[in-house]
Amino acid sequence: MDEFVRLAEAVKRENQEGELPDFVVPLLMKVVENRDDFKNQMDLVRELANRVEEYDTISNYCCEKIGYNLNDIHLILDRLRVSY
Repeated sequence: MDEFVRLAEAVKRENQEGELPDFVVPLLMKVVENRDDFKNQMDLVRELANRVEEYDTISNYCCEKIGYNLNDIHLILDRLRVSY
């Protein structure tokens, strides 16, 4: 599957059915909507899709990190130079 499509589907699903906050959706969709700007950074786009798919608000609350939180997603967005 195309990584941009995968990211778009993950954002929509996690926002509607999961706990992905509304305020981060526009940032994530900038990547999807501007694929030409990110086509040479597919490893980061793939990692971003992974982190969105495995987003969990309580990823850091136990002794073992499970899933990814907003900070983890923002780290990839920062590397892609996507901002508000």
